[in-house]
Amino acid sequence: MNVPPPSRRRRLANDQQAEFAISAAALLLGRLERKLPPARRRIPASSRTNVSALDRLYGLIVAGGSGTRLWPASRSNFPKQLLNLEGEDGSLLQATFRRLARTIPPERIVTVTNEAYREAVLQQLRSECADYPGGNILAEPVGRDSASAILWGTLSISTREPRALMAVVWSDHLIRNEPAFDAHLRHAAEAAQAGNLIALGVRPTRAETGFGYIESGQARGSGVFDAARFIEKPDRSTAESLLAQGRYTWNAGMFVFPVATLLEEFERLAPDLHRAFRLGNGVLPQEGLNDPDRIADIYQNLPGGSLDHLILEKTRRLQVIPCDLDWNDMGSWDVVYANAQKDLDGNAIRGNVLALGMRNSLVRGNRRLIAAVGVENLIIVDTDDALLICDMSKVQDVKALVAELAARGMTEVKDTTSTTRPWGNFRVLAKGPGYQLKVIEVLPHQQMSLQYHHHRDEHWIVMEGTARVVVGDSTRALGENEHQRIPRGLVHRMGNETDRPVRVMELQQGDYLGEDDIVRLEDDYGRA
Repeated sequence: MNVPPPSRRRRLANDQQAEFAISAAALLLGRLERKLPPARRRIPASSRTNVSALDRLYGLIVAGGSGTRLWPASRSNFPKQLLNLEGEDGSLLQATFRRLARTIPPERIVTVTNEAYREAVLQQLRSECADYPGGNILAEPVGRDSASAILWGTLSISTREPRALMAVVWSDHLIRNEPAFDAHLRHAAEAAQAGNLIALGVRPTRAETGFGYIESGQARGSGVFDAARFIEKPDRSTAESLLAQGRYTWNAGMFVFPVATLLEEFERLAPDLHRAFRLGNGVLPQEGLNDPDRIADIYQNLPGGSLDHLILEKTRRLQVIPCDLDWNDMGSWDVVYANAQKDLDGNAIRGNVLALGMRNSLVRGNRRLIAAVGVENLIIVDTDDALLICDMSKVQDVKALVAELAARGMTEVKDTTSTTRPWGNFRVLAKGPGYQLKVIEVLPHQQMSLQYHHHRDEHWIVMEGTARVVVGDSTRALGENEHQRIPRGLVHRMGNETDRPVRVMELQQGDYLGEDDIVRLEDDYGRA
């Protein structure tokens, strides 16, 4: 048996004591914050042990996943990160943004998403921060896995501040111990100043086979360890062994990187990917990184690959900070059920639901009544256009169900009946040959584009609020129960100058009713 020398044992003991102190402080902070009124739940600047690290800290939210295992709530054009799965304040994306914004100013938080989600992402983030810059959203024309998304975000931040530190988080995670996250994020920023890549590893609470693991190696400071190796999604027996050993953490995809270090590792370990963003002897300037046409050209032939596989599993500059965060990746309905509040019968129920004798089930109702009698261990999710009924033990097969629906060309895979726009949203109530009926909601102090159509006439009836309507050369206020007809070819616009939403019934009639029959002349959101 190899026994470390006394000096080594003292260092190990000191490291363990420091790590314990950090976790205890985070736990105590959480208890104290829960006792404080909401207005005081911000960590004061005087408690920041290294202001310079935080002054250089930027955030990168990765918000591009599709969430097929959460169908029918999640669709390819409206994925899980945009959903409110917890019945609390906002979506998973909004919760992620608020989590970072406690430490990082919103103007220094960059979001990488898919082009199809850009408008919904911008709307949700501006509901959290009204002046969130539209240029901080990087919309990928096509998904190429996590490495390209994070590289683009890193380059964008690097052009603003070459010495920046960057916190990378995913938009679909649930963290209940928020004070611990704040404390560990500050700790990681301080550790990253030495030039290393830092992972926030989550201490496992169960033998999970759906997550990757990071082994903690040699201690390098207060609660910081070398990342010895990665283990991808182990089988059950291996996961139980890793849990028992105590030196493994879940790879939650949360990191703090010095952008200069990460770019060096991209250039060394993934040169083809790094080279794709280069112009001459340097990377693209900021204006090139925000040019949709230039980015579309880059992504057309961009090699794929995950950040873990291309960089983190190969670099020798990765360190890990083990964390207790009460964390979960909200990737499937059983995880949603496990984290939801339940009644005395073990049911997690939201919506218009009547349950008699139902046990250990999750039900997400919508507008119509769901009545359940004498069933158990079920997932029931109702939307406007689809209903899922699934045995709790078969939730992973929802992904296969979605693949089958896609193979059959079912539109319910891609679209919901509600569509988000930067000015608000619309929901299709009915459609048939030559007609379509919608409910349009225009948010306070927003307006649609100035536009016209080639193929359809429109008829607006205000149901709630007062709309500002432009038709041709005239402008008028349209109140409740008032209406306006818009013939095809006539320039028009609807806006809302009030402090509450405007809701309008729109009847479209014509030989073609697609959304691409919109000719925009002016637009507040850069779409003209």
